[in-house]
Amino acid sequence: MLRKRLFDIRAAYGPTILATGLRMIDLPCRYGMHVLIALKMPISEVGAFYIVFGLVTLAAGFGRLGVDRAVTREMARELAQGNSAAARAVMWRGMALEMGMSVLLAAVVAALAWPLGHWVLGKPELTRLIVIGAASIVPLNLTVVIAGALAGLDRLTLSQTVYTWLWPAIFCALALMEPMSAASGLAVFAISTALAGLVAVVLLAACLTRLGKAGVVSGPAPLFAIGFSLFSLELVQLGISSAPPFVLGALATTGDVALYAVAWRVVLVVNLFISSVAFRSAPRFARLQVLGDSAALLDEAGRCVALAVGLAIVPMAAMALWPGWILGLFGHSYAAAAGLLRLLLIGQVAAMLTAGGSELLGMAGHGKALLRVNTRALVVLLVALPLFSHLWGARGGGAAVSLTMVAMAGWVALATRRSCGFMPLEALYRQVAGSARREIRAAA
Repeated sequence: MLRKRLFDIRAAYGPTILATGLRMIDLPCRYGMHVLIALKMPISEVGAFYIVFGLVTLAAGFGRLGVDRAVTREMARELAQGNSAAARAVMWRGMALEMGMSVLLAAVVAALAWPLGHWVLGKPELTRLIVIGAASIVPLNLTVVIAGALAGLDRLTLSQTVYTWLWPAIFCALALMEPMSAASGLAVFAISTALAGLVAVVLLAACLTRLGKAGVVSGPAPLFAIGFSLFSLELVQLGISSAPPFVLGALATTGDVALYAVAWRVVLVVNLFISSVAFRSAPRFARLQVLGDSAALLDEAGRCVALAVGLAIVPMAAMALWPGWILGLFGHSYAAAAGLLRLLLIGQVAAMLTAGGSELLGMAGHGKALLRVNTRALVVLLVALPLFSHLWGARGGGAAVSLTMVAMAGWVALATRRSCGFMPLEALYRQVAGSARREIRAAA
């Protein structure tokens, strides 16, 4: 009985645990990057770096408009039906759209550097930094759309490599070579994303050699229409991760920005586990929906929540119990953000309990429901973030982010219940209850 149970667990969770484990390479790479930034720059330079870094990553998201996620969904759907020719067409069209939008947006950001630095942020010294940061938008989005194509091809390990830890690993290698300032850090960021883009192109080319050309292309996939609802999810995620440093830069001090940026990077360890599980499930949701397998869709949603809870609970508990010590690893001055770190964990708990819910709505064809959820969450963020940041500085920014994530989790749960017939936690309960019933019958 125990042996069979272990076999079933390995069959159900093994590939996802393997992919999530491989993604843990992101921890030393991405957090090594942030540790290097915190240790090698004065706190004022750290704040300046993260203001521009947040602005650039937020702008890069608008250069995607969800096209990368639409590419994942449509390629997974076409390949599930054996139409590899249509999958190729989706991929090439998505890459062309992505690159065109990214080039245009990079030019716009560079052109707006002076008014942003002088009028919006009130920090003229940031003008040159914004121009440097704009150079990273095109290669950053190239790697993202290739990661979306690799996910659609079910090359999820390669996709996560390209999407998560490849350019941070290159950043760390380059940053170790010389002293850093905000300007040199942003230049290294641009070089790292460019090198990562070249590696991503090579990986995609290798995967395409194994993809056949069966099927026919009936017409261009409406990537913008599909991507719009999926982009609403990315927009909220970008707002949560990138907007607080920018808003705090305008309403508070660069010291507040630095404290928030480091606390957020620490809590992202939890988010990494949650997002990696959801990322793994997303193309499966698309395939199961097009095949009409509602029972397997329920099982996949339940596994997603179970893995998120199992992987995130230990680091979450450590952060709640010893926040000052963990933050002190970045430098003694960052231990003051212990209360902020605990505040940010509240939002991560809500995300953990609804892991994969947003991806389920988007990939299973319930784009309008996802759009409504994300529109409401974005309104909460846009109202709460400037108000709370003005009143309470870095802690206010953390309170606004957690409020947004809790509200979004509640709306996701209700939307999946209406659209799919179950909430994420309910899917886990049904899966566990069904397994228990089968074991009882077997024992009897």
